[in-house]
Amino acid sequence: MSDADPISNPQPELINDPIGEPPAASEAFAEAVPQPYAPLSTTEPGYLWRPIEPPTPPPLQLVPPPPPPKLIPNFGHTLVFLLLVIPALIGGYIIALLSIYAAHPHIRIPILMQQIGQNVIYAISMQAAIYAVLWALAALVFSLWWGRSFAKGIHWNLSAATHRFLWLALLGGVTGLAITLAGNFLPMPKAPPILEDLTKSAAGAWVLMAFGVTVAPITEELAFRGFLLPSLVNFFRWLERKRLIGESAVHTIGIPLSIVLTSIPFAFMHAAQVSNSWGPVLLIGLVSVVLCIVRLATDSVAAGFLVHACYNLTLFSGLLIQTDGFKHLDKLKG
Repeated sequence: MSDADPISNPQPELINDPIGEPPAASEAFAEAVPQPYAPLSTTEPGYLWRPIEPPTPPPLQLVPPPPPPKLIPNFGHTLVFLLLVIPALIGGYIIALLSIYAAHPHIRIPILMQQIGQNVIYAISMQAAIYAVLWALAALVFSLWWGRSFAKGIHWNLSAATHRFLWLALLGGVTGLAITLAGNFLPMPKAPPILEDLTKSAAGAWVLMAFGVTVAPITEELAFRGFLLPSLVNFFRWLERKRLIGESAVHTIGIPLSIVLTSIPFAFMHAAQVSNSWGPVLLIGLVSVVLCIVRLATDSVAAGFLVHACYNLTLFSGLLIQTDGFKHLDKLKG
């Protein structure tokens, strides 16, 4: 064969590359070099359950690895959220007062200020206004701080709740029935303040029920499962990142302790509503444990809200049946 025969004397294929390197060489080299870890975005489901990076140091690379994702929210974020309650109280009270005055302009404002604390509907309206101002302030402050939407930062994750809607609603209802049943075996107050508010008027009872299955659980889940619980878990994740504890310690100690530390203030926040009786306070703490597990398992504050709302709805439904649709509120007395 001649020298030009491609079989006996194959020639390399000419590539239009100024340095003679195949275009895919750099990509192939990059793929061959092991990456230190695949960065786990805090927007992915279940990020609180899984480690954000492996405990072993990454191998030497030509290109430095990207920085680990930020731990959001943390204790600083939770503290700022609590501080926002102060302007929310002032703003919500002013909004509620002006709204009531607009509906009753013939009543002087000092008298209206006294009635807000005595009228259940006025009091609930004021509390709803305070919560609405708190939501607005938190959404503004943290969306600017985090550089992402507020819903994404707290992991509202509505899709996780909608995909499991029936199961979450059922869990809320079953939890409500179980807590009601358990109350028969614990010391319970005969006339707690929350029942006294219900028995003042049928209209007030309906308003309280609507508030209890919408505005209240949203705000409580935002505060306790949107900020406090992740802040506690992220603290242990930070210790893991600093190589002070391992992944097993996060799961066996960090996450259970975070659930307990979230449930204690949640239970005591409701203590005044149940005459500070230890029986219902204990049960409310157990409900918080369920809500914390739902929040962590689904990585969704919306899922916790759905369970919380259905739990409250179950309790109110029992009162509705007992009073024939809030027509005989006297049955709740004594």
